[in-house]
Amino acid sequence: MVGYRDAVVGKLGLVGAVAVAWVLTFVLMGGDVMPSLTGHDTKATASSPHATAAPASPSSAGTSPSASPSATATSDPGTSRDSTAAGGATDAPGQAAASAEKLAQAAPVSGQVLTDRPNPRRAAPPVLTFRMATFNALGSSHTRKHNHRKQKASGPARTGRAGQYVLDNNIDLVGFQEMQADQRGAFMGATGGRFALYPGNELRSGDGENSIAYRLDTWELVKADTVSIPYFGGNPRNMPVLLLRNKQTGITAYFLNFHNPADTAEFGKQGRWRAVATDREVSLLSQLKDSGYPIFVTGDMNDRGPWFCSVAPAGNLVAAAATAFGQSGCSIPGFRIDWIVGSQGVDFSNYHEDRSGLVAWMTDHPVAISDVTIDAATFPKSVEPAPAG
Repeated sequence: MVGYRDAVVGKLGLVGAVAVAWVLTFVLMGGDVMPSLTGHDTKATASSPHATAAPASPSSAGTSPSASPSATATSDPGTSRDSTAAGGATDAPGQAAASAEKLAQAAPVSGQVLTDRPNPRRAAPPVLTFRMATFNALGSSHTRKHNHRKQKASGPARTGRAGQYVLDNNIDLVGFQEMQADQRGAFMGATGGRFALYPGNELRSGDGENSIAYRLDTWELVKADTVSIPYFGGNPRNMPVLLLRNKQTGITAYFLNFHNPADTAEFGKQGRWRAVATDREVSLLSQLKDSGYPIFVTGDMNDRGPWFCSVAPAGNLVAAAATAFGQSGCSIPGFRIDWIVGSQGVDFSNYHEDRSGLVAWMTDHPVAISDVTIDAATFPKSVEPAPAG
């Protein structure tokens, strides 16, 4: 019995010694005695923002963490583990496990990682809607006493009323033709300084007859230019090419206004010069379409389908009239020589040709009016800073 008791006591002593050794190891290793947790890949440990991986010395290669606690034991008791690692000491196993745990929590377990997440605060591209018109004002010279026209009133009287008509119909931009000097003054007076007029009186009087009027509270001028277009007998007229920026949305667009010569009893056949004028307009539109800005053209072209079928492919243009009268290719039903056209991608709506009694009193042409919508998502260039000059 003594031998048996001694054997039992010996075994208990051995178990106690093992337990004491385990406790000491637990304390010295910072509470982590699971070798599998200290065996994480060094890449994962190095990627942690709080852990700096120290290169293993050749003498420690292949040594288990429990066999070399001296790295922890020799550190200053008053120094945290983070500062010990930053000082170049070997990282504690518990810290490596914590870093790996953070890494596991940060990495997605499934699904696609979005590299460009939508930003709800990012502003949507602006959209602009405005109203424009083309208006042959019938020059003052046509209703003087020696001429026989239905319009008995003078040019200034008729164009003064035209200014009120523009205000009443909330038109933001108008391409005028045949607006002679006395008519320009009447229009500006009737609209009370709300509009700018280009070229207006800035160039030769004949050049100003084909001017673009735009609301000053809606548009600001970015660039003003002209193109030389042959008029009666090939005599050149400088016709406006404006780059305007909308003040509310920042959307910028080109606006052009033309008047090509007509066949008349006074000047005879002008087909040759209309063809030259159209060629120059085609050339200009071919250049402008690559600018990235939306383009709009107004005017009295004294031509129907042939003019539009020439400029439409050159400038990548559509006709506002097509929204009301339909279109087959470049042919639009009806008789019209007054046009509003714009870039593919703009939206025309509510197009109509006003032939009312009031319009017949003011001029011998209909007034063509259309609403226009420009989406900057379709024309991203339109909201970029415009070139100076």
